[in-house]
Parts: sequence; structure tokens; C-alpha cells
Amino acid sequence: MSTHLEDRLSGVLADAADAAPVPGYDPVDAVRGRQRRRRNRHVAVAAACAVAGATAGSVAVVRAAVATVDHRVGSVASPGRIPDLANLARPAEVGPRGVHRLPAKLPDGSDYTVAQVIGDDRYLVVRSIRSAAPSVYDRRAGTVTDLATPAKLDGLADTTFMMARVVGERVVWFVDGWRRNQGLREAWMVPLSGGTPVRLESMADGAAPRFMVVGNAIAWEQQVPGSAESPGGPRDVIRTVSLDGGAPHDIPGTEGFSLAQVAPWITNQKLATGVTPKSSGELRNVATGERLRWTANSKIQFLRCGPAWCAGTGYGGGVALQRLDGTGYTELPYSGSLAPTADGRLAVGGLKLPSGDRQVVWDQTTGRAAAYAEPRPEGPLKVVTGAPLSDFEPPVLTWRPDGGTLMVLDLTAIR
Repeated sequence: MSTHLEDRLSGVLADAADAAPVPGYDPVDAVRGRQRRRRNRHVAVAAACAVAGATAGSVAVVRAAVATVDHRVGSVASPGRIPDLANLARPAEVGPRGVHRLPAKLPDGSDYTVAQVIGDDRYLVVRSIRSAAPSVYDRRAGTVTDLATPAKLDGLADTTFMMARVVGERVVWFVDGWRRNQGLREAWMVPLSGGTPVRLESMADGAAPRFMVVGNAIAWEQQVPGSAESPGGPRDVIRTVSLDGGAPHDIPGTEGFSLAQVAPWITNQKLATGVTPKSSGELRNVATGERLRWTANSKIQFLRCGPAWCAGTGYGGGVALQRLDGTGYTELPYSGSLAPTADGRLAVGGLKLPSGDRQVVWDQTTGRAAAYAEPRPEGPLKVVTGAPLSDFEPPVLTWRPDGGTLMVLDLTAIR
């Protein structure tokens, strides 16, 4: 667990960033996602919010306000839609209203990274991988407010920070630690304005390090023992808890499902057609009940699908793209991977180009794409970075163009 986390963490502490001119279009180039590092089996979490009395074999549904996904956007490999990766813009040209330039350090001199842009010149930040909780940085006021301490987390010690999200006027986070000689992974919540933290769940072994937000609940992938209905060893289910109170519980009908890269969708593809024999399956929207079928093209492996399109690796080693039904297959001449976000409209990640590794954000609806360099730092890891905070549905991308200033691209501001 910590090995994967630190590997993901180290990737975003950048010393420099490059950017290139305005994008053009080319039907054979594409972007990829930098999320293909070592992953353990439970990196994904899935979204759900159960309704009392849900029937077995179905996904419990919470009626929440969710953006409508146009599944026709899935033709990512169509000529004229894929950016020319030799001529990519600066991030400000893709989302000018979403770019924030922040000081290299917090007012107290500590290192940090941004987990989410809150608004009104406030940011959800994390000081260190050993943080027990996130903090709120008010740049206008020049203040940093820690949302919790180990003492406020019932004495949780030797903590390792996992993930945080702002949900309305509350902050939810996952943290690992030790209490009374027992290793734990816990979910906590606190008002954004501060107050007494509330423990949502102390998880059993096998819980994923990340969660998904759907409506007023969070959900994650949890491994549980085999049952009479499902003998033969552990099984994966989606577990959920409401932020408004109530006991955590498994969502009926989610056995074998995991994160589908874009909330509020879950999938039974288990992240990779190259690892499992499954070549087709189902996406489920746990907010609306909608179901979509996905089918892997015979030439693609390690497939990951959102509700609008899929990406994986072609047998030639390049990034491969396809529609949900397996058509529109294109293998690109660059290695890597691609991850959808923002209802499947944006693609974020990295690309291994002849000019070097580049981190990329691509808006499929406008065709605009941008890149920046993000070399991996040397020396001991000192600061938690945006990678695990944004491994699933990244709200922000962060980089340091001059080795000091922290640049933040708020992906939610790209419209």
C-alpha cells in the first residue's frame, strides 16, 4: 500500500515544466494518462449511495444532481478530434479561468500541495504524506487552518495521508495509521469551517485507498470473505456510508464491481482485459441506475472505460483508444495510458514523447489540449503530491514551473 502511494506521490513534485505552442490536430496522435504505475489490486474505489430496501442483484440508487453524459462523445479516435502532440498549448490556454499561481510554501514556511480548489481564494491543501488530515489555506487572509490533529482522530498515530475531497460544506478524507497496536484505514469528516471530526468508518483489511463521492455519500471498494452464495475465497464489493449519518454497508448487487474512472459509474471489468479473461461487461451509474455495455476490441488490452470512451494499450505497446462498443479502434505511436475525468469529457495523464515525458490535459469537446513537463524529484519525499489525491477523477493538476511557484489547474473550471 505505502509503496504504491509513495510511487504515486513522488510523481507530482515537479521541479520544472515545459509548455509548447497552440495545438493543432492530427488523427494519429493522442494523449495518455500517467496513472499506469504500479497498482495494487485495490487501487480503485467505486461510487454508490444505497437506498434502504434495495433488492439483491441491483445497484442501490441515490437521486443526486449529476451532469448528463453525452455518450456520443466516445469517438475519440476520429480524424480531427485528436490533438497534435508535437504542438501543445500551455495549460492556461485550455482552462484560463482554472489556472492558479500559488506561493512555493505556506505562510508558516511549510511545503504543501493542493488537493482541491474551494473558491474565494481558498484551497484544500496537504502539508505532508504524514499528515493526519488536510488543511484549508486562505491565500487572501494568509492563514492555514488544520482540520484535525492525531489527538482529534482518537489518537491515531504514525499516519499516512491517502485522499481528501470537499463535499458541499464538509471535507472527507482517508488516512492510514495505528491505534493500540492495530493498523487501520479510516474515513473522517469535518465541517469545512472547522469543528469536531466525525469518524465515518474504520475499515477492514482490503479496503481501497481512495473513495468516490456520489450525492451525500462516499463509497469504496472493499474485499470481504467468501460467502455461501459466493464460495472460493475473498470477493470485492462496493461499500458505502452516508455523510448524514447511518451505518456503513455493502451495496447489494455490486460484487465484482470496481471504479469506472468517472463518478458515479462502477464497472465489472476489474481495470484490465489483459489481466482477466473478461472482454465485455457493464458500466452502472449508481446515481441514476443507467447501465451501459462495454466490449474490448480484440487488439486492445488493459482496457479502462468511462461512460463515453475507453483507453488501454495496443499489442504494439502504444496508447489505444476505442468506443464503448469496441469500434473506432486506434493505436497511437506513443506508450502510456489515458484516463477520462469530468464526466468523460476530459482526458488527463502523461505521454512519453521523443522530446521527453509530458503531462497532458485534453478537452474532447473543444479539441484543446495542453502539456507540461513533470520530472520526478530526487531525494526523500517531503510533500504529499496531487497524484493519489487525483488518481481518480482529479479535481486539480499541479506542477512547479520554476522549482518554487506552485501552479494549479482547476479541472472543474474548464467548461
